[in-house]
Amino acid sequence: MYGIEIKEIQNKKVILFPGKEDNELTIVWNTGASQSITVDKKKLEINTDCILFISQFYIKIELNLASARIITFNKEFLSPTSSINTIGEFLALFYGAHSINNIPKIALRKNEVKTFEKTWNNMVTERANINNPITEALLRNSFSRMLLLSQKNHMETEFDIPIDFKELKRIREFQYLVNNNFKELTKVSDYALIMKVSAKNISELFKCCYNKKASELIADRRNLYARRQLKFTDELVKNIAYDLNFSDSQTFSHFFKKQNGITPEAYRKTN
Repeated sequence: MYGIEIKEIQNKKVILFPGKEDNELTIVWNTGASQSITVDKKKLEINTDCILFISQFYIKIELNLASARIITFNKEFLSPTSSINTIGEFLALFYGAHSINNIPKIALRKNEVKTFEKTWNNMVTERANINNPITEALLRNSFSRMLLLSQKNHMETEFDIPIDFKELKRIREFQYLVNNNFKELTKVSDYALIMKVSAKNISELFKCCYNKKASELIADRRNLYARRQLKFTDELVKNIAYDLNFSDSQTFSHFFKKQNGITPEAYRKTN
């Protein structure tokens, strides 16, 4: 009803289908013992106080945790009266180079657990008593705080080189924009125009933090979408090509083979 649901589970199997709703995101906080979960048929071990940030890029996630906290929310909940691009700073952790092949996650350090616990308890209380715009705003503030605390943890542990906050923010903005516009915008210059910086600036910033080019992030994201469509749906190859704005299925097949070493048809058969 209010665009966010908060719940705790105990010894319960939960299956998530994050790819069903393009505008919906999920956070899973493992508060129990270390356990393995299944992400698109692949096993992933997660430790105690590990928090996962699940976007629509994943098809099926199976949780069988002794104890966990789950938040499901619509992107607009963070800023219902603003453009979706204005909340990219809060949601950057869900996206980026790290999200292409691995589900984004953070591991809470001992000195952080109490702060996160307090924020969680505030959210639970505010969600239970939400009945007007003021209590809704209080919940939104607590949730935003949790996201920013998570960003801080990730920023301090992801990069092993000194980086200016302004530059990091620009990298995050580029990553967020790519993951929301990869079907239509295929060049670094397309994003540079939106961000009002040069394509060279984006490429240089990205290269200093990741072992790949900015253009490769765009290609990786398009390729990830194509692989998931081929693996988990019966959509025709030509329709996937048009969905990704390729001029024809032949151009798409050339792109896919360059990325994966086999044709889309062969990939679908092997998967």
